[in-house]
Amino acid sequence: MSGASLWRDDGGCLVCGAENEHGLHLTFERTQDGARAEGVVPAHLQGFVGRSHGGIVAAVLDEAMYYAVALGGMPQVATAEISVRYRRPLPTDETFEVEAKRLRSTRRFAKTVAVIRVAGEVVAEAEATFLPVPSDIEFKGE
Repeated sequence: MSGASLWRDDGGCLVCGAENEHGLHLTFERTQDGARAEGVVPAHLQGFVGRSHGGIVAAVLDEAMYYAVALGGMPQVATAEISVRYRRPLPTDETFEVEAKRLRSTRRFAKTVAVIRVAGEVVAEAEATFLPVPSDIEFKGE
């Protein structure tokens, strides 16, 4: 992947990529102070039977917080730090809602929070810090 820009979107994102046949295909919409989406984790992304893998839960929260920042006018950011609290398992093949909010944004960083709910019950929560990344940064692949 040498020379490929960090900011090129080929639709392959596991969480929101329309071209990823194995992905979640979440579509995020802007809210007053963040972003939200609804989706379903398919069984092929399970950890234990009927339960979403914890890494998938973290990825959904991370993506929602990215969109909260990006749709708020700061699209070229990367996660610098994330903390996830798992409250209960996220079932596979059931609809969930993820919502993220910007708590604080400056030119140097953005602080965010997010929550995943199933039928109104909190499944997981997260907070993260995002930092702006210059558009000329490239991957230094092999």
